Amino acid sequence: MLRRAGYAAGGLVVVAGAVIALRAADTRTEGRPPPAPPVQTTVKEFAGDSALVPKPGPRPEKPSGLVVVPGPHRLQATWSGKDPGYDVQLRGEGGVVHNQLVADNAVQFDGLEDGVDYQVEVRAVDSYGQRSQPSTARERPSTARPDESRYALVDHFDGTVVPDPARWRLANNAACARMSRGVGDDTRRLVISAACGSESVALRSRTPLQLKDNGGELGRMMIETDYPARDGQLLLGLVPGPADLIDSSMPPGTLRVKITAETVTLPGAEPVAITRRTSLSSRWELVLRTDGLSLWRNGARIASSAYVPPWTSATPLFEFVGPPNGLSYVGIDTIGLSSAETPAFVPPPRITATNPARDSKTELMKGVLGGQLRMTVRTTLREPMTPFTVEVDGRVFPARPAVDGHVFAPSFRFPIVADLPADALVLSGERKELRITVRGVTPAVSPVVQHVDLELVPDPATRPSREQADPAPGPATRPPLTLAAMSTTFLDASGQAIKDNRFVTRGRVVLEVAAVGAETQAGLAGLEVYIDTERVAGIPTAVDGPGIAGQWRIALNSGAFTSGPHSLEVRSLSTDPNVAPGYASATWSVPG
Repeated sequence: MLRRAGYAAGGLVVVAGAVIALRAADTRTEGRPPPAPPVQTTVKEFAGDSALVPKPGPRPEKPSGLVVVPGPHRLQATWSGKDPGYDVQLRGEGGVVHNQLVADNAVQFDGLEDGVDYQVEVRAVDSYGQRSQPSTARERPSTARPDESRYALVDHFDGTVVPDPARWRLANNAACARMSRGVGDDTRRLVISAACGSESVALRSRTPLQLKDNGGELGRMMIETDYPARDGQLLLGLVPGPADLIDSSMPPGTLRVKITAETVTLPGAEPVAITRRTSLSSRWELVLRTDGLSLWRNGARIASSAYVPPWTSATPLFEFVGPPNGLSYVGIDTIGLSSAETPAFVPPPRITATNPARDSKTELMKGVLGGQLRMTVRTTLREPMTPFTVEVDGRVFPARPAVDGHVFAPSFRFPIVADLPADALVLSGERKELRITVRGVTPAVSPVVQHVDLELVPDPATRPSREQADPAPGPATRPPLTLAAMSTTFLDASGQAIKDNRFVTRGRVVLEVAAVGAETQAGLAGLEVYIDTERVAGIPTAVDGPGIAGQWRIALNSGAFTSGPHSLEVRSLSTDPNVAPGYASATWSVPG
C-alpha cells in the first residue's frame, strides 16, 4: 500500500507540473518565438486517389563471402551481395562497439585495440528497411605491417605531435582545408577535411625525394589512405621545384599519377581499370626505376609506364580532389619516402595576402636568417602579369616561377617563390602576421593569391619565438552523416523513360525514385511524394530498422491532374532528428 501511495503521490506531482506548464504556455510572453515543431523521423504509408505505392516483398538473403582482414588498430570487412545497403555491427566483449549503415560491400573499423577479439555481423537491408539474417566472422586487429625497409622516412602518425610540421605542410585555396590528428576512432590517423569544390588540396612533404640508382631502382613514395572516395581523386605528384599547389597546367618535368575509384593513370600510359575499394584504406606505392614507373596497391602491381623523370630531386605532393559536392574527409594511416634528408624547420608565422595595410605595431621575426615565400597565384584576366613582385612592409622583392621554364597562363595555378632577407620578415599587429602584397608587371593588376607558405632558415645563434608562430589547428571531426542522394524518373507503361517528362497521353505512368548511397549513410525513415505541394504518397522504409538506399516505383494516374505543367517533390526523411531531409524535384506536363 505504501508503494502504491508513493506512486500516486508522484503522479500528482507530475500532473501538477503539467498544469503549471500548460498555464505558462498559455501566458503570452513578449518577444519570445514559439517553440519549433518536432522533427519528423517517421513516415506512415499513404496513397492518395491518384497513386499506388509499392509494398515490401520477402526479406533479403544474408550476405555471402564475408572476409575480415586485420591491420594495426583496425579491421576491414568485405562481402558479396547486390542489396541497396547493409547494417554492419562490430561486437566486442562488452557488446556492440560500432554500428554502421553502408551502401557498399565493405566497411573499415578504426581505433580498435590490437589483440582483442571482435565479431563482425553483416545484414543485408532492402529498400524498406527489412533485414536479413546476419553473416558473422571473428577477428582481432594485428600489429603486423607490410615491409617498409625500402623507405628511409616512414610516418605512421602515432607520435605526440600529429601532423609533424617539420615533415608536412598543407596547401589549399584560401584555407578551404585543414589537417590534424583525428578524434574518436581516428585518433591514430592524420585527417584532412576539406570543402574546396573541384580544386585539389595538397599535402606537401618538406623532405624532397632524392633519386639514387640502387640496382635499377631510383626511389619510391607511398601513402596508405582510405581515399579516393567514390567520386574523388588521389594524385601522387613529384615537382622538380618548390611548388605547393598545381593543376593541369603543370610545371615542366612534373610527374603526376591520377588515381580514381575505378582507374589509375601513369604519365605516358593509358588509364588502367582497377577494382573499386572505396571506404577501405589501401597502400599505394609509386616506384621509380631506370626503366620506367610502376604503381602498386597493397603489394600488387597494377600499372606501369616507360616514363623516366629527367630530374634527380623533386617535391613530393599527395593531392586530394573532392567529389562533385566538394566535401571530402581523408584518413591517412602511413606515408613513406625513400629519402629522409629533411631541412631544418622553423614554424612560420601567420601570413595574409588580403590585408596589405601597414601597422604601427611591428616586430622582426626572431631566430631566422631569412626565408623563401612559396606562393600559388591565379587570375582570369588576360593582362600581362609576369614578372611578379612581392611587397613586404613597404619593400618590394622579385618573384620567379617555382620551376624554370614554367609559363604563366590565365585561369591556371602558377607557383612562384620570392627570397626574403631577415630584415624583411616584419610581423604586424596583435596577431603577429606577415603581410604581403603580390603584384604583376602592371601594379594596378594583381593576381589572386590562392596559397602562401614560408620556408625559414634558422639562425644558429638565436632561438625563434613560439609567440610568432602560426598556431596549429584543432582536431578535425568527421562530417555529419547524410541521406542517400535521390533521383526521379517518369516511366511509361512499357517501362521506358518519358522524354523531358512530357506525357503523350493521359493515363497510368510510373514514378521511379532511386536513392543511391555512398559508403556510410544516415538511416532512412521513408519517402514522401508531393505533387503541386499536395502529398500523394508516403513509403515507410524502416520495417526492421532504418533503411539505407533503394528503388521504389509508384503508379500515378496522370488523368487525375489538370492539363499543363506540374511540380513534383520527393522528400526523404531520416530516423535521426539531427540529419537534414533530402530532396529531389522535377517538373512534368500533362497533355490537354
